[in-house]
Amino acid sequence: MPAKLHLKDKEVRQLIKEFTERYPASEPTLKSAKVFEELSVDGNSVFFVDGKPLILRTKTELLPSLKFEELINTLSKIVVDMGAVSHVVNGAQIMRPGIRQFKGDFASGSLVVIIDEKYGKALALGRAEIDSNAMQSQTKGKVVANLHFVGDDFWKSFTT
Repeated sequence: MPAKLHLKDKEVRQLIKEFTERYPASEPTLKSAKVFEELSVDGNSVFFVDGKPLILRTKTELLPSLKFEELINTLSKIVVDMGAVSHVVNGAQIMRPGIRQFKGDFASGSLVVIIDEKYGKALALGRAEIDSNAMQSQTKGKVVANLHFVGDDFWKSFTT
């Protein structure tokens, strides 16, 4: 596994600025952090903040990791039935029939957390393809793009 690289102060300031513009609720955690490290994974990056894997950089965007609980807890949630869990954690897109409940309102394009109905555990982060009102009235089709899930390459890079 490649080594983690310490970020320079300038890189830290840029990362915090870019990430908090998109996710303002992350600011207290990031501003109080002392150590920022980067681990490259197949052209993507995982940023460790005080030893915790909190930020992911894909080729196209910055995302919170499922381990960034302070931020994840502020996002809207979509509850899926237990039959959907194995599909979600294998990277499948979120289909409307597997959704049991919505917690919070969200717009199309918003980041949402996918949780299971039995334990309430975060399984994935996804991007809503339609807003919550339209999603509630829809009965079929793909409604959330799965961006980061338990067991993906990012997850494996910081849990092994």
